[in-house]
Amino acid sequence: MGKEEALEELFKSLKMSFKNASIYPPEHPALKKSVIEVKEKIDVALNYLSPLKIGFTPNSLLVDGQYFEKKSLYEELARTFHVQRIKMIEVKQGLSVEELMTFLTKAYLSPKEILKRGGFSHILEEEKITHLAVEELDYSQLLKGEGEEIKDIWPHLLQEAVEKEDIKKISELADNFEKVVGHFKIEELLENEQFKGNINKFFTQLQNMGKDKFRKCSKELLKSIVKSQNISRETKLEKSRTFFKDMSDEDIASTLLEEIITDEDFNSLSFQIFSELSERTRHKNIAGSFKEQFQKESILHSSPKIREKIKELMTGSSSSVISEVYRETLSTLLRDMSSEGEMTFDQKQLQKNYHFILLSLLEEEQRKKRVVNTLEKILDEWDNIIRERNLEYFKHIIEVLNKRRGDLTSEPVFTNINTKILDYMVDQLALREKSHIDFEDFITYLQGSFLSSKPYLDKIFQEEKINTQIMKFFFRLYPDSLPLFKKNLKEKSSDTKFIKKLLESLEEADSPESKEIYKYILSFGTESTKIEVLKTVQQSSAHDEKHLFSLLEKGSDSLKKEALGILIKDESTKEKALEKLFSIPSFFGTKNKILLDHVRIVGEMDLTDAKDNLVTLSSKKFFWNKKLKEEASKVLEKWDARKN
Repeated sequence: MGKEEALEELFKSLKMSFKNASIYPPEHPALKKSVIEVKEKIDVALNYLSPLKIGFTPNSLLVDGQYFEKKSLYEELARTFHVQRIKMIEVKQGLSVEELMTFLTKAYLSPKEILKRGGFSHILEEEKITHLAVEELDYSQLLKGEGEEIKDIWPHLLQEAVEKEDIKKISELADNFEKVVGHFKIEELLENEQFKGNINKFFTQLQNMGKDKFRKCSKELLKSIVKSQNISRETKLEKSRTFFKDMSDEDIASTLLEEIITDEDFNSLSFQIFSELSERTRHKNIAGSFKEQFQKESILHSSPKIREKIKELMTGSSSSVISEVYRETLSTLLRDMSSEGEMTFDQKQLQKNYHFILLSLLEEEQRKKRVVNTLEKILDEWDNIIRERNLEYFKHIIEVLNKRRGDLTSEPVFTNINTKILDYMVDQLALREKSHIDFEDFITYLQGSFLSSKPYLDKIFQEEKINTQIMKFFFRLYPDSLPLFKKNLKEKSSDTKFIKKLLESLEEADSPESKEIYKYILSFGTESTKIEVLKTVQQSSAHDEKHLFSLLEKGSDSLKKEALGILIKDESTKEKALEKLFSIPSFFGTKNKILLDHVRIVGEMDLTDAKDNLVTLSSKKFFWNKKLKEEASKVLEKWDARKN
């Protein structure tokens, strides 16, 4: 039995034993039998590979540098381990059946239980398993998921991060806080003193790292506590205030405004709890900030829906206990809105405000359906957004989309908006190549968007939007798309104007891709196009020596001249190039015409480095070399005369 056959048998047995471990208890005969079979298969495999290391990707296995993929056996086994966050197992000689049984049964623990026990490696240590080790995937990657899995694992990741004061982990947890907090039962958070303490430490460390993430997380927690229906008002007030003592008046006010605008269930009781979560001494400042922020959002002034909402807050069953300062603020806003119809609006400003409100909703909304709907509204407004020519808006939108990528990746509207962003970027690059506008944020964002290269290729080849920056960014975004680029280029091969423009763009780009494209154009272009390519290559480092030497051998005189002009710039290739030109065997003068052409080329180029080669030719004997001798002597005399 060979190595591959031994591994194949092992994989089959391992799959069966995993299936049995998920069904039967450890003492069941069927499970015991399958574990013994796996142990036997491992022993055979260890004869070929010791230790035996098996790596797992989402869809394949990796053993000894070889991938096992595209077969249901490999894919199912890979998924089994990958789901359990196991990246690799290492098996050593001496593994016992008992150790293997323990490993297989523990592999089905939940991520929550594994984390609670310190990770899978720690579990193996506790169980005294010494002949089998695992390399675990980073559990923080689970934060990219959704639902119960996040809710179970997040508190453990939080505790580990705050205990170690791990800034990177804390930042990752903050990025996922909005998604996670919606799954928590607020009563569990408030009753669990350890969890509550970790949240406080988390907020403290976020403040030390910078205000933005603290602001966002504290606002989301405030919204969740106010919305919670399963806990009394008194408990909320008693156990929640500590979370928000460091929130600014402006942030509390903006949270209140967002809730009034976006949460249909926000009522006078919600308002009462909201206001009481902050000290009474702060109410005046918070109300003032709320009023100021509301007035800045001028589009809200004409909204009948918002007007009715404010009326409900002032007349609801709990409105009587809302503090006077808030009642007065709401009353003032309502009066202003009632008279707003008599005022003249700046439609452009209203539209601009509307766009920023949509962006704010996209950033703050927790419910996925609402997020998708908001993005669809932004897409509907895209032409108007483009006309505003507000680069900062685009930078802001990609920042928000990047944060929400995990929620939106599978949504068609997300692909559509990314295509629009790509179009905008290329259009701006075509107009503004010489400006100082920084498009790095766009590139960084689009690199992670998994967007097809077709929209970008259409911009280049259909709309003929092309310059150095556009080319550089294309190959940064799509480093594996050179074959597709070549295919489009071949279809455009007869358009000499486009080819020339492309060459000019590649000249300044000076990249490895440029070298490949030059070589490709040389393979199909006309004589004049090839000469243009070689002239361009002379100004860059993107050239293919092998191809240049082939031109010296088989190209026309014009192409040879251009190729030689490139090769002589480097000492390492200059001597070799001259040798290539003048070391051609010419029995009885059969190749003298080629040598004559080469003499004329170096003469026209004034390439005195070829002097020794010409001296050799000028001293050749026999009558058939007469013309060659004369031409070589003529060039040498010209060089000597100029020197003297």
